[in-house]
Amino acid sequence: MATRADTANIPLLVSRNSIREKLRDALRLYVGRGRRYSVKELSNGTGVPDRMIECALCEPDDAEYRPLKLQELASLIKFLGAPFASSILEIAGLGAFELMDGQIPLPKVLASAGPDETPSEKRRRLILELAALEDAE
Repeated sequence: MATRADTANIPLLVSRNSIREKLRDALRLYVGRGRRYSVKELSNGTGVPDRMIECALCEPDDAEYRPLKLQELASLIKFLGAPFASSILEIAGLGAFELMDGQIPLPKVLASAGPDETPSEKRRRLILELAALEDAE
């Protein structure tokens, strides 16, 4: 069994700053002047305080930066959807997609779609993939 001393010198697969920068960049796609939501609108839609969103939009080495709590990040992901989640998870080589009502995730189906696929195209593609899986059984 590995001890704390053994694992202390092993670098993380994803650094703290790189995931914080990825989150900031993903938020900037949706929030701010000329974007889909203002900070206030996103706050009202998610319950995440305005100030926490503003702090997450700062550079990670900025004195104003504050990391989001897990529940705040999950609320942002739920509100902004799979494309937002995929843009964050990309750093780990993963992606996300939205489940239809009552659908359970299938093994090896959790992958992000190409950036030029619309949500309705994505839904149609997933339905076809699920139908093909059911026909194969």
